[in-house]
Amino acid sequence: MTEKNNEEIMDERYYTQEIFDLVRKTPDRKKLAKALSNYHDNDIAAALSYLTPKERKHLYDSLGIENTSHVFAYIDDDVDKYFAELEADQAADIIEEMDAADAADILEELSDRKAKEIIGLMEPEAKEDIELINSYADNQFGSLMTTNFIVVKTGLSLKETMKSLVEQAKENDNIGTIYLINENDTLHGAIDLRDLLTAKNEEDLEASIISSYPYVYADEIIDKDSLDKLIDYDEDSIPVLSERTNALLGVITAQDLAEISFDELDEQPEPIETVPQKESRLWMVLLILGLLLTTVGAIIGHGSTAEDIARETAFIILLVVGAVMSLSGLYFSLHKKEEVK
Repeated sequence: MTEKNNEEIMDERYYTQEIFDLVRKTPDRKKLAKALSNYHDNDIAAALSYLTPKERKHLYDSLGIENTSHVFAYIDDDVDKYFAELEADQAADIIEEMDAADAADILEELSDRKAKEIIGLMEPEAKEDIELINSYADNQFGSLMTTNFIVVKTGLSLKETMKSLVEQAKENDNIGTIYLINENDTLHGAIDLRDLLTAKNEEDLEASIISSYPYVYADEIIDKDSLDKLIDYDEDSIPVLSERTNALLGVITAQDLAEISFDELDEQPEPIETVPQKESRLWMVLLILGLLLTTVGAIIGHGSTAEDIARETAFIILLVVGAVMSLSGLYFSLHKKEEVK
């Protein structure tokens, strides 16, 4: 038997089962937290449904508030059930640690009573971020934004800009693009993290700033054309501006743009093949007209004499045309029935 390489072994690992076993067999919280640090938060979230409430509590206590919030960001089902197992202050702490957009999504899944209870225990800043996102309708770009991004004031030295980046990166992990704002909080431009890290002086920094950076207004309606346009920019995030003040409110990540595009595609109804209305009724029209012409011809021809050439001619023409049309209509009718079968 040939030896399997590391990649093949990695593909065969059943992470959910491993996490399940670790939680059940590792009573020591520190050891469990260290062991779980090797797994992705999405895989830990997938294992929650297999654990008992007591085991889930052991998992949360071992991970701590911050890491538990990362796991909860990946929960799709049974959100209400999991939060019902938490103390209200613990649930509020977890929501506070989450990205504002993820927190808003989680709160929407909870009962109104539970959501209000949690929001009431949250710090004002975290509460404001969630309320800002919720102030926009689902079909507006503001509902897609997150406040998880890096922003610095213009006019800072390279050293001051780097210091601000490091400080904010402790709380915000969307650091691929750094946004610069003016004194009145309006968007000045953006700079790629790589360009910032490789800048040697303020001149390099200023030269790397893109002042004509794409953006959307928070109250803009989401439609296919606007989504396609934003996706075509191929940026890791798009800034969202206030429709009233042009202030930078948040950003929409490329992942969120892709997800809403896929959702729209999923909602498109399957095309239904139909027979064109005109074609489907052609046989009926031909049949009725044929019968009508035949009847008119019979009326005209009734009582005509050999000397009445005009009536005789009209009778023959109408009879022939009516018969042809009636037979054609009958043919199309039978042909359509065969196609249906």
